[in-house]
Amino acid sequence: MNLSTRQKIGGGIALLVVAALLLVAYAIVTIDSTRLIAVVSQQVKANTGRDLQIKGPVSIKLFPKLAVVAEQVMLSNASWAADPEMLTIKQVAFSLAWAPLFNKRIEIQSVSFDQMELVLQSAPLGNKALGNWVMQPPSAPASNGDAAAGFSFALAEVHLNQVDVNYKTSAGAVVDTLLIKRFDIKSADQQTQLDGQMRWNDLPLTLKGHTDSWQRFINGGLSAPTDFSLDINVGLNKQFTRLWGQIHIDPKRDPVADLNIKADALDLRALAKSPSAGAVGTASKGRVFSDTPIGFDQWPVWHGQVQAAVGALTLPDGIQLQQVKATLTASADDALSLAPLSFRMGAGQVEADAQINGVHGNLPAVQARGFATGFTLGQIMAQMGKANQLSGGPAQMAFHLKSQGKTAHALAANANGEAQISVGAATASSSLLNAGGDFVVSVLNAINPLRKTTDTTQLQCAVAYLPVQNGLVRINQTIGVQTDRLDVTLDGRINLGPETLSLNITPKEKTGLTTGVNPAGLVQITGTLANPRMGINKRGVVKQATGVGLAIMTGGISLLAQNAAGVVSKSSPCDNVLRPWSKVAGGLATMPSY
Repeated sequence: MNLSTRQKIGGGIALLVVAALLLVAYAIVTIDSTRLIAVVSQQVKANTGRDLQIKGPVSIKLFPKLAVVAEQVMLSNASWAADPEMLTIKQVAFSLAWAPLFNKRIEIQSVSFDQMELVLQSAPLGNKALGNWVMQPPSAPASNGDAAAGFSFALAEVHLNQVDVNYKTSAGAVVDTLLIKRFDIKSADQQTQLDGQMRWNDLPLTLKGHTDSWQRFINGGLSAPTDFSLDINVGLNKQFTRLWGQIHIDPKRDPVADLNIKADALDLRALAKSPSAGAVGTASKGRVFSDTPIGFDQWPVWHGQVQAAVGALTLPDGIQLQQVKATLTASADDALSLAPLSFRMGAGQVEADAQINGVHGNLPAVQARGFATGFTLGQIMAQMGKANQLSGGPAQMAFHLKSQGKTAHALAANANGEAQISVGAATASSSLLNAGGDFVVSVLNAINPLRKTTDTTQLQCAVAYLPVQNGLVRINQTIGVQTDRLDVTLDGRINLGPETLSLNITPKEKTGLTTGVNPAGLVQITGTLANPRMGINKRGVVKQATGVGLAIMTGGISLLAQNAAGVVSKSSPCDNVLRPWSKVAGGLATMPSY
């Protein structure tokens, strides 16, 4: 029987299809999915020390790509963590290349993770690791050379779809959430492209950019020094920040970074609504300064510098900083410095720097200094949405402080240095003063019982010079306030170690006249910073009683003489308080004062 040309062509195509199907079937038969999963599990164990378990079925799919699909995949957690699994994945798909299968080799080209849950948790106090994300490979990992023979990783793509990330405190409370809707990692032209859409604590978050190829890290890590470049744009709540630069990686040395951060505008007010805001570094019970370690020793070890520039930075309370510039430098002698730090605040300028020596040592040493001038408190209050509560108040401030310690409490107790502030004429509403709380209101009422009769207080000046030595702040009439009605001075001490205070408040009517008994002059503040108490200055009682007794004996002549002397010698409580600004700022201040 003679076949037509069409029949011959059709028969040839059929034979090709059958041959292709046979080849596909042969290739698929060579796929040992159990062995593939075993190799992946061994690689995870060797690099993390954690166990990878697959509790669901493992199958092979042909479309849209040839892939081995595993379901219900779990990665074990740190032994101290609240959850038994750090990672749970509903489905993991390993996409395979066809050609290597005919040589009885398996080459993984891409991995897709669908419906994944990741739990990150801070380590409890005293744990060497910062959190459960710090993984340690076994000290003597078992050899998996035979099991891994015939396998290779040529990962061109990694895809994450619908990933829930929860961050927990050491106690197990969730304080941050991240929903990764989609995150794609693709290799092309010696680069790795990144593109992700997420929501962090319900704020839209995007990430897009590129880095040098990750393939060299996947293929056995690094055996020689190399430079790793990156250029990434991060968008949070529709505000974008660019991060770019280079990291020099040497397997025998600490990484060296040269990075830059730039943003036109950043508004941190939305971040203040985050559940994690204020959750870290909370004070110990009954104290202002926390005894919880700050965790200097758990900071990454690196060298180099990071330079940041932000056009407009809005703080959580609404205060706006303009032209923010900062350089963070990590040196080989375990020192970390922030120098310089500068920004505009209102119409003024702020200059500051700080340094930590022995970051990972037993007793980190911290020093900081700063100087601010040219702004008004009224400008700051207006930015906070409280323009009707305070107007005016040109201000200037400076400080330089040094200390040692691993906790906020230790740093306060060991503090040495000085701080100073000066405020000019301002008008403050009663609502602003009353916002200080019941204790502040009680003190203000004791100082000036007549303040309830007016809606505002006219401040003429306020100054404070606070020297501190080994955590002890001695105030020798170096806090003064002058209003349209009163002159007020403070003296006493504040001990930042036990957080105790003993302050005497001495107010005087602006007229200089007195009846000899001034109840406000008897005000004393004692107790602790967390729980202050208002009482009576017993020495003031004795002194005033002696003056009244003498007035009775002299028929009032001594009291008149006291009043006359007070009028003649009367001076502002703001006089003779301030020290040279450059000295207080540790030599940083160079701008003229008011």
